[in-house]
Amino acid sequence: MLLLVLALFMSACGRLDQPPWPGAGLWSLDFSGDCAGRESERIHIAQLDEKLIAFGNFRLLNDDGAYRGTALFSAAMPADGRDIPYTISYSFARTDDGGFIGTQTIIEDGGHGLSCPVALRYLGRA
Repeated sequence: MLLLVLALFMSACGRLDQPPWPGAGLWSLDFSGDCAGRESERIHIAQLDEKLIAFGNFRLLNDDGAYRGTALFSAAMPADGRDIPYTISYSFARTDDGGFIGTQTIIEDGGHGLSCPVALRYLGRA
């Protein structure tokens, strides 16, 4: 009975604050806008501490409510085999439904870039 009263009281006061991430788990990285044709990616996100998460080569730091991070990569050009460096950056902010929205920005050496709107949807614990 006490639990029922407590649950009713908490629901009357609004929802409880959600943690920054539900912890380590499987997420779907979905693309939209001009990048809507790109296939969603499944990524495993680990929470390293209360402000730092990681997936793949990325470490994203929570700075004023948004997670941001960048990683440097290199790819061989098909025409001549030269390695071209590029960076991929992410910025995510929480949505009301528990997911995250933001951008994925890819910038090649020389300044050419592409920015895609992205969303993260939680798929469950891995």
